[in-house]
Amino acid sequence: MFKQLTRGFFVTAMLLCATCNAANGLESEVKRYKGRPQLFVNGKLASSLIAFSLNAKDFQDFVDAGIFVVDMSVPFPWVGPDKYDFKATDDVFDQFIQQDKRVMFLPRFNADPGEWWCKEFPEEITKHPDGTPAGTFGDPCRPSFASAKYRQMAARALQALVAHLEARYGDRIIGYFPGNGIFGEWFSWNAYWQIEPGAPPPTRFGVEDYSQPAQAAFRLWLRQKYHGSVAGLRQSWGEASVTFETAGAPSEEARKRPQHGIFFDPAVSTQVPDYFEFYNALISDVLLEQCRAVKEATHRKKVVGAFYGYLWSNWPHLSQNHAGHLGLGKVLDSPDVDFIAAPYTYDNRAVGGPDNSQTLPESVALHGKLYFNEVDTETHLHQRQWRWADSLRNPKNFEETKGLLIRDFGYAFTKGTAMWYMDLLGGMFHDPGIIKLFSDVRKVDEKYLATDKRTAADVAVILDEDSFRYFADGEVLFTALLSAQKQWELGYLGAPFDCYRLRDLTETTLRDYKLYIFLNTFKVSPKQTSALQARFKRNNATAVWVYAPGYIGEKKLSLEAMQGLTGIHLAESDSPGELHVDITNADHPYTRTLAKGFAYGTDVNVESIKATFDHRLYLKDPSDPSLQRDLPGFRITPRFYADDQQAIELGKLAGLNKAGLVVKKQPGWTSVYSSAPILPAALLRNIARAAGCHIFSDGDDVVYANNDFLCIYSPRGGDRTIQLRNAQTVTDAFDGQPISAGKKSFSIPIQANSARLFLLR
Repeated sequence: MFKQLTRGFFVTAMLLCATCNAANGLESEVKRYKGRPQLFVNGKLASSLIAFSLNAKDFQDFVDAGIFVVDMSVPFPWVGPDKYDFKATDDVFDQFIQQDKRVMFLPRFNADPGEWWCKEFPEEITKHPDGTPAGTFGDPCRPSFASAKYRQMAARALQALVAHLEARYGDRIIGYFPGNGIFGEWFSWNAYWQIEPGAPPPTRFGVEDYSQPAQAAFRLWLRQKYHGSVAGLRQSWGEASVTFETAGAPSEEARKRPQHGIFFDPAVSTQVPDYFEFYNALISDVLLEQCRAVKEATHRKKVVGAFYGYLWSNWPHLSQNHAGHLGLGKVLDSPDVDFIAAPYTYDNRAVGGPDNSQTLPESVALHGKLYFNEVDTETHLHQRQWRWADSLRNPKNFEETKGLLIRDFGYAFTKGTAMWYMDLLGGMFHDPGIIKLFSDVRKVDEKYLATDKRTAADVAVILDEDSFRYFADGEVLFTALLSAQKQWELGYLGAPFDCYRLRDLTETTLRDYKLYIFLNTFKVSPKQTSALQARFKRNNATAVWVYAPGYIGEKKLSLEAMQGLTGIHLAESDSPGELHVDITNADHPYTRTLAKGFAYGTDVNVESIKATFDHRLYLKDPSDPSLQRDLPGFRITPRFYADDQQAIELGKLAGLNKAGLVVKKQPGWTSVYSSAPILPAALLRNIARAAGCHIFSDGDDVVYANNDFLCIYSPRGGDRTIQLRNAQTVTDAFDGQPISAGKKSFSIPIQANSARLFLLR
């Protein structure tokens, strides 16, 4: 059985240095403090504001700012079967120690054996369907994650590495950060192609893994899922002759051809969704095995974590199914993972954009794990040149850099999460102004380390990892539905929002929100439907549903399930087209402040999104391996609309002239349905206000806040009147200057592309 197969494998720097020594070692853990998971070192609450540096020399910039904990990449000393050479690893540690004796470490490393593996075990590597080696960046030598030999040997190698590091540097190491796959971020080895400027484009996409170990593991997984019933497998796959011995991974072509518009229809065949589910489970299983190996090598006395759960990321060549990150639930439930990390979203993230995680920080916290935000912000000093064109709007001067760095700190600080500033290129922060800013940030972090930073957001945004597998590789709708919605609209809501998985809403420990926005919750069970509606009724909440909520059932696609979930009668059309809504009712509280002719959807604001979408990949043709051919637009089918006389129509779905935006009162809650994604911030603000949510700013500003702190990053700048939840005293968190006393609002001028952090009392 597949489960049997997987079971068999297995701060401050002064605080840190004052409470540890080589004799008694260093212990760390993540545990809840004032409602949020926090880092503890030797039993004491410690700062989790740290640094990433490529080398010891550039780490001096952080040392000068008083930041002594470094996350750095170290060589993995795996040179042959059960053979290791630690010299290069030690050299990295020793260089940092020589730079400053106070340094503490959170090392990252990848269990990638390199070329010797392919020579020694040529059948235990990732392969294309035709049997040729498959890899990434022109390197086809990668072990198969399904290989029992690899997984057993990797666990031993990791334990050998950690045992060596603990013996030599254990009193300086606060935890471990094992990685794998592309960039060590647990992407499958063939997850995507990245084209360097001037490099020849690829002629084929990457694929997961069609090696014999992967095929065998898939068959074991299928036998477990269908409880050994061949009849069940045949019925689900729609194949009369398939058996557990002959079942195989779907072809690349089959994975790109859904049976009902953009959906794989479970009434026709679940072969492709099954494979996507299996492969993501495989990635998460290997991640957990390797974290467990590291955790056990520390005698479970140090924190261990990994990059994972990038549910927002959906490039045409890096679909969620392809990436391997849809096993998030298992990772969140594991006792062997203490923290989850992710770089923040690259789309529209530089000057003028918001900082938002690629994963779900509140979901991570709900499950008792610490979230680390990787802040790899570009600066005016040193910027990456490998992107197509200039999609990042990089800062041109210190003031713009400062705005970004304060914004990034404000995001983590108000959420009570961890973070590291990342000197990705070397010398990105080598500026007296930046060093002083880092020093000021550190002082604020230390001063308010023990402050209650529990969320006070009124808005929850919900994603579902299970829904992705019913869509083809590279389905372009998700770039609009997820990334464009978050980075171009939700980010400017003027209020904080929290992000969760659909499954989290059935957790009794999850607090209630006033507004829930469901973006890709297309697969909702009847039990979940009941639980959601019961949650809404507790505080008369509002739910916003986008595109196809609840459409995917266990056995079929179902309009009836959509109606049962939303309380709104919905219909569908099989004619392809843009998902575009024109506002037609200007007399409703949701719409009366909107401009005449207001519209939104997949064909609105396209050029702006293209201009700052990472690698300029918005609306690239997913059938083009070079990712250079543009699509003329979105051609989505089916399209859904409301057909409910009891619902209030607010907008029409263009092309069909049907109700595309409606609101309907339900017993104890309010249901809003939108046929189109990318609901504008102005519309969402009105819906939020009507639901009783607090809006801090109407100025299309980026706002992060909890009960005691407020961070505002303003792309446009100007005079602002900030509304508070109640009468409070407001001071500047950095210099302590008073802003306002005992009022429910305050007015300030703010420069364009600058950020302010306020203390609220």
